Amino acid sequence: MLVTACTAGVGSARGGGAPTGPPPGAAASSGASARPVDRLLTATEIESILDARADVFTRQVALLAADLTDAELERLVPAVRTAFAPDLLRDDVATFMEGEAAPGRIEEVLAWLEDGSSASARRLIDAYEPPLSLEEWLAEYTAEPPAPARIRMVARWTDARGTGDLFVLLEQALSEAAHHVWAYFRPNAPPFVPLRGGELVNRLENSFNVAVVAALHGSETVPDSVLAGATRELESDAGAWYVTSYQLAIAEAVRAAGLRVVDALGS
Repeated sequence: MLVTACTAGVGSARGGGAPTGPPPGAAASSGASARPVDRLLTATEIESILDARADVFTRQVALLAADLTDAELERLVPAVRTAFAPDLLRDDVATFMEGEAAPGRIEEVLAWLEDGSSASARRLIDAYEPPLSLEEWLAEYTAEPPAPARIRMVARWTDARGTGDLFVLLEQALSEAAHHVWAYFRPNAPPFVPLRGGELVNRLENSFNVAVVAALHGSETVPDSVLAGATRELESDAGAWYVTSYQLAIAEAVRAAGLRVVDALGS
């Protein structure tokens, strides 16, 4: 497997208690007048996570239910679009994070998201256009992978960012919310069963490995010193709060949106 070949030894770079969360984003461009939490969400490029959620969620419910009628779909689509509106999801994330933040914590995170090593890494990644697609890169580097030290560094950075874990949590939150909507249409629908035990461990590990490979491919122009600095930022107390709070905020926003869909369908 190409992913396994490129990430051999990656697992040992993960810390058992390492925080999880989103990738650091580009410097905010919304202006100094924005609330600190709004600037933080701009820096995380949260729109890349939230913008397509309505369509994805509608498809997920339709696939789960499988037998929704045209009339039911006509009710479902507008209810989901309203409940999963990106601005509403973003507001939910912002409210959650503000409630979880100690005084000055958001400003502390912004200092390195906007001007620290994390911002430098993001700018370099955004400006880089890889000469090879990810698939082409994998085919080439399976035979000649990056240096082990670079793999370990990118793996540690990826672990601190929590990218793989974030998307597993997002998948679980979307699935849980979709089951609630399915149960509205079909009261005898089976309940949501979260991933547990070995199944969860395997899913997290696979997601992590994929995230490491993508990071190796996309961050080739980022110097080791910048990655090391960004990792230290993310592993700090402020970073631990940031990645955990952001991750939980997105999951809670998705769950709340699912309940809004159920409420809209029942009104």
